[in-house]
Amino acid sequence: MEISVDGNRRDVASMPATMGDLISDLKCELLDSGRVVLSLAVDGRAVDARYENEIAGRPVSDFQGITLSTADPKTLCLATLEEVANHIQPIIDESARISELIDQGRHSQAMGRIMPCLEVWGAVITAIHNIAQLMQVNLDEVSTGEESLTDSIRALVSVMQSIKAAMDSRDLVSIRDALKHEMPETAHRIAAQLDALSNMVAAK
Repeated sequence: MEISVDGNRRDVASMPATMGDLISDLKCELLDSGRVVLSLAVDGRAVDARYENEIAGRPVSDFQGITLSTADPKTLCLATLEEVANHIQPIIDESARISELIDQGRHSQAMGRIMPCLEVWGAVITAIHNIAQLMQVNLDEVSTGEESLTDSIRALVSVMQSIKAAMDSRDLVSIRDALKHEMPETAHRIAAQLDALSNMVAAK
């Protein structure tokens, strides 16, 4: 088994029996040395979560090589935060467009655009939690004014849940009001708190 990390050959003192153990060990070792895995490939095939589960129990001897690309966690997190921040205003704009469609009576178009909007918010929340865990940041300590980022995420989740419930009951007025008023207010607060989070990560 040939192991390559960022283009450099890497030796393993004791080769695990399965690919799942090897991948897990490599990720842990790299994280301990201040690197986080961006991507990995086995025998030239990119490994996503699904494929990793498929090969986890197979013997290492079934494969020829594994290649990993890594990055500095701080650099990765700051770049991710910048990307996340860049999504905020487009989501706000999309929420306003959906509200307009509802006001115009174009309900089918509006309903079809709500879930993609909520999915983006879900990805934003996941990214924030992953960064906080990786960089060991307490989101309760990330704040603007009296509200912490934890409070804002909780408020956002509540708005998302109310929108989903309103979708189930076809309550278009409640959907419009949430997208037009509650969502932008929470989004602007999160945008400001992401700046504060970036500053905390940069200071690590």
